[in-house]
Amino acid sequence: MKLFYSPFHNFIHKILVTAHEAGLWQDIRFVPTFPFKNREGEDQGDAYSIAAINPLDKVPTLALDDGQIVYGSQAVVECLDSMSKSGKQLYPISGKKRWDAITRLALADTMFENTVALAMEGWNPVEEQRIDFFKWIWPKLIRGFDFLEIACKKGFDDFDIGQAAMLHAVSYTDFKVNFYDAKDPLYPEFDCFENRPNLKAWWDDTIQRPSVTSHYNVEFDGEDSAAFCQQQVQLVLEAQR
Repeated sequence: MKLFYSPFHNFIHKILVTAHEAGLWQDIRFVPTFPFKNREGEDQGDAYSIAAINPLDKVPTLALDDGQIVYGSQAVVECLDSMSKSGKQLYPISGKKRWDAITRLALADTMFENTVALAMEGWNPVEEQRIDFFKWIWPKLIRGFDFLEIACKKGFDDFDIGQAAMLHAVSYTDFKVNFYDAKDPLYPEFDCFENRPNLKAWWDDTIQRPSVTSHYNVEFDGEDSAAFCQQQVQLVLEAQR
């Protein structure tokens, strides 16, 4: 199967964590795409577009061997988890633990999306940035981290999909400080671990998991050209015929 994703490993990808935990790492062909390539001054046009297989033209997008397409990060991780070969599944079967894990997944994913929105707003010249937008987003993030601190204090019985998403959100919030062309106008040196010792302890322990060290801060080593991306898109389309 093929996973179309952005190969930036400066933050933790919950998709890659899930694939590794499920024992599917060797079954995946990783296909890099670069949604913001044009920002870097390269006239790529639609060279990395995957709109032919995903109308949203977004990553992550998973293409199964029979050509079936699964997109939307929460759909992709659930699909991968359902195919687990390792005997380990990140979605608790039922009951309170399942809904707790899924709720943390939803929280962390929304925190990540909000952080991306802040980063994109931060690309604008300072005089064009919407300060009210930052004031609207930041309280959500701060409350979210406070909730995660409480969750970490209670502890977890097993590593679950909620924690995979937490890794994603926490790592990107830290990464965004260097991702901006201009610092955040409200919290330019934000540290999500400040006054949150339980979150920090959980983080220090959990980033040692092989599913994290497999890619986190490890440079992508593989084909990443636009031609390769389009070749893989065509192979998916052929599998659908």
